[in-house]
Amino acid sequence: MNTVHVINHPLAGNALRILRNRETHLKEFREALHYLGLLLAIEVCRELDVQKEQVITPLDTPAECSFVDDSRILLVPILRAGLGFVESFQTFLPSARVAHVGMYRDHETLEALPYLNTVPDQAEQFDRVIVLDPMLATGNSGVKALEFVMEKGYDPQNVAFVCALSVQQGIDQIHSKYPQVKIFTAAIDPYLNDKAYIVPGLGDAGDRLFLL
Repeated sequence: MNTVHVINHPLAGNALRILRNRETHLKEFREALHYLGLLLAIEVCRELDVQKEQVITPLDTPAECSFVDDSRILLVPILRAGLGFVESFQTFLPSARVAHVGMYRDHETLEALPYLNTVPDQAEQFDRVIVLDPMLATGNSGVKALEFVMEKGYDPQNVAFVCALSVQQGIDQIHSKYPQVKIFTAAIDPYLNDKAYIVPGLGDAGDRLFLL
């Protein structure tokens, strides 16, 4: 089972070129991340379950149509940076529910320290959980967020992790604990530096979204 999906779309490169450029200002960075999020959302949504319903067309003719019940989708952005993908996914899944997981990094130990978890207990109400975080670096934050989800009774096979950039170390960290979780990313970069930043990467996604 292929559990890592690198999106193969030429327009993803347009967004990544803007995101990686250190001269890109806040407005353009937000727009590019939103744009990339749309492309990632399309790929994730390919695997959603569909239902069937018959409608009557303007020609008084019945037509069987398929649709996604997006009210049964749960989006889980990892704060702060994961908020940059929420609007992208809500463009296609406007009825999706949103839970928040708050995490910050201890810069000495690189440990992910949680401060917020609003993942609902009612796992039976959702068919798919989509965890959002632009950067999959060490994987510490990703694993902690996934722990929050699984502790509430969600099936790892129905969980996807979405990021703009990743490195193999982070991918391996997630799959060492949750091999069934599918990871969707726009690129797998070569390595982490001594401060655990992705190289070449795009810097700190949260800072570039909200502070610069």
